[in-house]
Amino acid sequence: MTTSGLHDLNELTGLRMGSKLTELRCLQEIELQLAAIRRNREGKARRVETQRNRIKQIEARRNENHATAKARQMKIDELSLDVASREDSVDKHRQALNNAKTNKEYAAILTALNTEKADSTKLETTILQLMDELGKMKAMGAEIETEQQKVLADVAAAEEVLRAYDAESRAELERLTSERDAVARKIEPTVMAVFDRAALRHDGEAMATVAKLRPKGDEWACAGCNMKVTLEIINSLFSRDEVKLCGVCGRIMYLDEGTVPVRS
Repeated sequence: MTTSGLHDLNELTGLRMGSKLTELRCLQEIELQLAAIRRNREGKARRVETQRNRIKQIEARRNENHATAKARQMKIDELSLDVASREDSVDKHRQALNNAKTNKEYAAILTALNTEKADSTKLETTILQLMDELGKMKAMGAEIETEQQKVLADVAAAEEVLRAYDAESRAELERLTSERDAVARKIEPTVMAVFDRAALRHDGEAMATVAKLRPKGDEWACAGCNMKVTLEIINSLFSRDEVKLCGVCGRIMYLDEGTVPVRS
């Protein structure tokens, strides 16, 4: 409801509700529209934050994959140097066999040669296993990069949606804020403080109607939290222009048009 609707609301509720509650109801209508804009924006902002968090998670996985792959490559390089060194040693043992002077010396050199060859074979097997693991890590790294590019596109899209919403809603937000300020200036500061606290607590819904629990009974409840309201408060709402709060949810209570008053 805009400020132009305040007169209409007064027309509808003038017999029952004083100017204080009427202005608060007008303010409530504006506040609910502002709250809807805020909720929509928060939802879009959360989408952006969610996508950015996904990017952080992907970057962590990519960095971990890169570090592990680097460690595997360093190990392969280390073992490859060891294999090359053993091959040099094997070549030297072969040459030494030709120069052996006794059978004992020949046997000792041959044992050392075979040991070097066996150790070299084991190292080569380990290198092959590490190379297989490295290949899988590189493939995984490529998949992570592809995933990252996709999520980066999702982030950009979500950010664009948020920017578009801000641009689209800016004029409406400014209009509603201006109208809210105009109505708020007519309300006592202490009452506005009560309204603002309730609006903050209940996402803009600072006020709640009071309804009969049974058509023919005199039991009433706050529509905001469904807790019972005393007859004293109901009579006060009918007879005086006072701000009454629900003792449970803290909303400002009011009576709808057409509500039958309680007779004492």
